[in-house]
Amino acid sequence: MLFTKAKLMSIEILSVLVKPYIMKKPYILLITLCLIISCKTEKKSQQFEDKSIGIDTVSTPSSIEKNSDLTEIEEDEEEDIEDDMKFMPPIENDSYLGVVVGNNMNDHQNILKPGTLQTGEGVFDVHYIIYKADTLGYAYGNDIIESLHIWDPRGATNNGIRVGTTFGELKDILKEPKVHGSEIEARVHVFNEKHMYRLNYNSMEYNLDYLKIPDTVMVQEIIITK
Repeated sequence: MLFTKAKLMSIEILSVLVKPYIMKKPYILLITLCLIISCKTEKKSQQFEDKSIGIDTVSTPSSIEKNSDLTEIEEDEEEDIEDDMKFMPPIENDSYLGVVVGNNMNDHQNILKPGTLQTGEGVFDVHYIIYKADTLGYAYGNDIIESLHIWDPRGATNNGIRVGTTFGELKDILKEPKVHGSEIEARVHVFNEKHMYRLNYNSMEYNLDYLKIPDTVMVQEIIITK
């Protein structure tokens, strides 16, 4: 900045000194004008550069960092939820989620929580199977677990049967399924060794012909018995 002012003063002095010669030699005037224009352009450029530097220093790194942290937390939470929904151990021949038919209820206090269940036959004391915040079904019995009733569609048997499996798919797996209705609540179950698959289909006919059941009917409960 000081250098530019000095140049301007020098040019003014020079213009005074060369003024007597300008009339005789016009090219001297042209040189003087070029020097003056050059100094003014340099001064404007310096001013513009100073203002640009001031704008670039404005930033909000803390807010950007905060938003980035929130995004990472949300993604982590979604990933945890997704993993919980996908993973569930298989429905075994006599157990589910470590709860075994024939065991004492007190052996599974961390999973089984006491409650009541009302059906068409009355109100029953049961122990609900709790996984985190989800109720997967319930265990029935007094002190000893007599049966497990599974409602959750995430668990599946070793041959792929789960809540939501269609009767058409059951026929493909079991070939000729053994089906019985009930006279009291008209519930229909498919029997397969220690497993019973309750269908969302009603019939009071005990010896029910499975060919009468539509393929679109689905399993709504899996029951593990002794």
